[in-house]
Amino acid sequence: MRIKDQDSIREIIAACKVTPSESIESEEIEFKEYRDIHALHNAKDLAEEVSALSNFRGGIIIIGIKDSSNVINQNWLSQLVGFEQGDVIEIEQRLKGKLKPSVEICAEYLDFETKFYLIIHVPHRRDSLITTSSGKVCIRDGRSSRPMEPHEVRQAVNNLQNYDWSADILDVDVIACLDTIALDEAYEDYCRRKQYSVESQPDKCAFLEAIGATNNGSLTKAGLLFLGKSDFIRERLGTYEYRFSCKTRSERLLINEVWEECIWRSIKLAKDNFNACNINHEIKFKDKKYNAPILDDQAFHEAFINAIVHRDYSIDGMISVDFDIAKMTITNPGSFYGGVTSENIVIHQPRHRNKALAKLMMQFQLVDRAGMGIKRMGLGSLIYGREFPTFAESFNCVEVAMQAESVLPGIFVLVQGNPDAYGLIDLILINSLYRKGSISVNEAQKRIRSISTNPWISLKESVEKIEEIEFCGSKEGVYIRVNPTWNEFFDIIKTFSVTSASTKYVKLYDYLMEFGEASNDDITTLLEHKNSSYTSKFLKDAKYVDRIGNSRNSRWFIIKDSGEK
Repeated sequence: MRIKDQDSIREIIAACKVTPSESIESEEIEFKEYRDIHALHNAKDLAEEVSALSNFRGGIIIIGIKDSSNVINQNWLSQLVGFEQGDVIEIEQRLKGKLKPSVEICAEYLDFETKFYLIIHVPHRRDSLITTSSGKVCIRDGRSSRPMEPHEVRQAVNNLQNYDWSADILDVDVIACLDTIALDEAYEDYCRRKQYSVESQPDKCAFLEAIGATNNGSLTKAGLLFLGKSDFIRERLGTYEYRFSCKTRSERLLINEVWEECIWRSIKLAKDNFNACNINHEIKFKDKKYNAPILDDQAFHEAFINAIVHRDYSIDGMISVDFDIAKMTITNPGSFYGGVTSENIVIHQPRHRNKALAKLMMQFQLVDRAGMGIKRMGLGSLIYGREFPTFAESFNCVEVAMQAESVLPGIFVLVQGNPDAYGLIDLILINSLYRKGSISVNEAQKRIRSISTNPWISLKESVEKIEEIEFCGSKEGVYIRVNPTWNEFFDIIKTFSVTSASTKYVKLYDYLMEFGEASNDDITTLLEHKNSSYTSKFLKDAKYVDRIGNSRNSRWFIIKDSGEK
């Protein structure tokens, strides 16, 4: 991306023949002089200049102009020293390697009066702060560059969070840029959703304004991404590819499609490919046959849409879907955004990097206003007895992996009978109990910690409403077990046995989880013992609690990680 045209740059260089170079430098223009290519590659200050320009407003660095402070007798013409020619691709790549994240600089040589000058065009990154590999965050300050102060970094980060790349306006002919078929299909879908009569349907321009594809008649980047022609998207925004591959367990490719299209078309292409390989397979339970898909179509839809909405469109890369029948992995360029991490993604409030694009897609119910997409991915996996999807960030990409094909028959039949009765935590619990029969409450809390702000309360709520499971306790700890009347659905051979004191162990655990500690007298009252000697014996046997202090002054508490079998 060129920041200034060559004629403008030649005028800047020509001005250095008669003017001190320092007076020509500005917030967007920097001059540099290096002995040769080797010196340029080893220069630390060049990466700092790129960081400063990119974090400010963008600009150019002209290499081959001497600092005016080194000029003798005001011989300004001697400032024009030029620079040796080299491989511009290597120059770009080596400089990018000194910056985080990578910035799309453009290096080119320009000839001026028998000498060559290296021009480095530096774009402004409004979605990320550019740092050097050593961790410096720089900014332009008049005609020079300097590291940002800590308070400036904090302010810059706050400004970044308010910037929405997808809301930028494009100076183009709106209708000429849009894909006619995609526009017609989206228009018809919108009118159908709004239940417009033929007479009350808006015209195409009003439609584009209503969904946010245009702003006051001008096309937004979100609008071009959603409905644009692929060549216009490539020319105005960048290359955004999609790939869908499907292979057998033996690594034989069934589908391997790569395309560049607008979002509207890409969603349809991805779904067509998904449907082509997402066959049903037969499962048996209690002498009855059922059909279950290899992967839930709603889970795929949410994962693919999530990749589109949250990808970083300012960097290169493709949205890829890799389906090997046993697992599907969907990857999109960019890191997690707005405080979201792989650990808190389920419970964190939705944060949209591309707010205008997300709002546009909400008009077609492709993006959920309530932020239910991640939860639907989970539900679409757990209802078949599959694992909860995993999320990870690596190599500046976000990846979601979903287990496929495998089905736990009893769980599938149980949930299909009343699918609305089970939430995420309910399903995680019943899946964890399949064939095992029981699970310690500590282990259960670990499994739901990423999707609940208070795991113990969440466990209590689930156990209370699900008739198939129940709490039980022993001196070893407190557990959740399958209600014996449901053993067949959970493929349980040996029932987890309990004693008459089971409810007391559960009651004690619940009390200590709520209040943190308790005295002997508190516990005697709680468990309705006749006297404290019964309580002392009970507590001595309970291996999941411990005490501080002695005799009547002792305080009992739950031992960390207690309750394991």
